[in-house]
Amino acid sequence: MTNPCIDSDLAPLVLVDAYSTGAMLARILAAQRPLLHVTSRSDMPDAFAASCPQECFQAHYSIQALGIEALVEQLAAQQPAAVLTGSEFGVELADYLAARLGLPGNDPEHSAARRDKSLMAEQVARVGLPVAEQLRTDSPAQAAAWFLARASKPVVVKPLDSAGSDNVFICHDMTQLQHAVACILGTTNLMMCANQALLLQEYLEGDEYIINTVSHEGRHWITDAWKSTKTLSADGRKIYDREHLLPADAEQLDGLIDYVEGVLDALAIAHGPAHTEVILTANGPRLLETGARVSGLANPDALQAATGNDQVSLTCRKYLTPHALAAVPRRYRLLNHCCTLNLITRRSAPFDLACVQEQLSTLASFHSARFRFADGRQTTPTIDLNSSPGAVFLLHPSADCIHQDHHAWRTWEQDWL
Repeated sequence: MTNPCIDSDLAPLVLVDAYSTGAMLARILAAQRPLLHVTSRSDMPDAFAASCPQECFQAHYSIQALGIEALVEQLAAQQPAAVLTGSEFGVELADYLAARLGLPGNDPEHSAARRDKSLMAEQVARVGLPVAEQLRTDSPAQAAAWFLARASKPVVVKPLDSAGSDNVFICHDMTQLQHAVACILGTTNLMMCANQALLLQEYLEGDEYIINTVSHEGRHWITDAWKSTKTLSADGRKIYDREHLLPADAEQLDGLIDYVEGVLDALAIAHGPAHTEVILTANGPRLLETGARVSGLANPDALQAATGNDQVSLTCRKYLTPHALAAVPRRYRLLNHCCTLNLITRRSAPFDLACVQEQLSTLASFHSARFRFADGRQTTPTIDLNSSPGAVFLLHPSADCIHQDHHAWRTWEQDWL
């Protein structure tokens, strides 16, 4: 299907796996350039596939249908100006295509380290940055031995290359460890990859932070930074509660940014967006993970109101008018306080969207919401981001107002969700 806004005289852009927040990139870019969509797999889960804005693209290509050589040949014939990653699914293929087409991109030599959390930590440690102690294994016995050798200190067990807090366990004893290993090994994760091995890491004590960036030719722009707060689910998993947007001059931010920029350099993320999560321990920042794509909680309208800029818009600017980045401050500014509140369900029941929206409208700081669940969908107790019905964005000049609204929502939510 052809987009009526396309100017065929302009070089097209290639967007790989434009799902989830990648759809936001597509909608902005399609108004200014022809877009070509590439899918990296044919078995995309329905929830992700449905998020792709098919109408934004001049043409669609499937690597399964064409094969890699024919795909490269057909894309080259279109003379694209750039290749972008639309979602976590497309990171490795976007790197490869950019290199094959002779376009600026992130070095494919480190593509695996930008997806596999074990390789990621190894690569970051290789340049001298501190990371958590870890073990990559496909053996339950080896996992148990490593846990016991650490004097049974708590460990985190998770898939190597998933997302959205999928099957992430904090284990304090052998029973919990064995349960976590059994839940992961031999299963398929959220990214449709087989969990043939898993990752154990030391449990990091400290506050969690999220740093979102856009890079161009190895320079990094900090678009937003958040302090994340988690709570416990009924089965003891840590689940996301809320994220508060930090003031641009927050005292901990300089050290966090220095560390994150070092991580981006270590992973050779020289172009495009990245979403990095770190723990600020007593000994300094330690990496949780970096995704070489737009944040899954991107909300351009809310961030524009909060900072005057946002990661999605700056990513588009990087690929449309890169020379204009020179006029953009390297660190965001805070215009309004902002908080992302993740909905938490505690029971199984049909999701009552109208009821939730009505209650949200009573909050003075309510700005917008992105719902993962449709009206009437059966909920289950929240254990990760994908079992949370949605994310709510609170925005207000007063941080106290946001705090009060957060408390009011959680009080209401306990009885209704």
